Amino acid sequence: MNESSESESAATSTGEGSSRQIVFVIDASNSMQGHKIGAVNDCVNNIISKLRSLDRSQENAIRISVIGFSTRLFRWTDSFVRASEFKYSYVEMVDGLTDINAAFNELTMLSNNMEKAAKKYVVLFSDGLFTEDYSESMARWSQAELFPEIERIAVVFDDDLHDTQSLGFFKELVGAGLIVPISDQEQLLSALLK
Repeated sequence: MNESSESESAATSTGEGSSRQIVFVIDASNSMQGHKIGAVNDCVNNIISKLRSLDRSQENAIRISVIGFSTRLFRWTDSFVRASEFKYSYVEMVDGLTDINAAFNELTMLSNNMEKAAKKYVVLFSDGLFTEDYSESMARWSQAELFPEIERIAVVFDDDLHDTQSLGFFKELVGAGLIVPISDQEQLLSALLK
């Protein structure tokens, strides 16, 4: 399927009253060096490009926020921005520990600022190799008022689908949501437009 017919069929599947708020969370720690961060950059850029074209062609807004984490948190924007106005900048350097606590704290803040009527998504790109205990910050995020309405998706690398520790974290994060291999961008886009 070519890109234009893909976007057209995706646009018709989004329907009326389906504004979206999507947070992309990118693991930029040391374990993501090389092909992993390259694959994440390509996937995020491709998905945002498709969302950008859909956002331009629809009445209902697609708003995105992108955050990254390692030993520290970094943001592409301070809050949600229309996909049609957002330009993704590739993560150039990965370093530091995999401390997802700051990302969960940021997700708590962003979740509290989501529109009640919007479809809500959080998409985590990671290898799941966390170096810090995240249970308290994840529990705080799960207490956000709109947390139950957030579709949680983990985008993972094929080898991490076979790692018991990583898979356990991803299952805990997504609950009833999806775990998608990074190689399957169509499944990810489909999940964001359902």
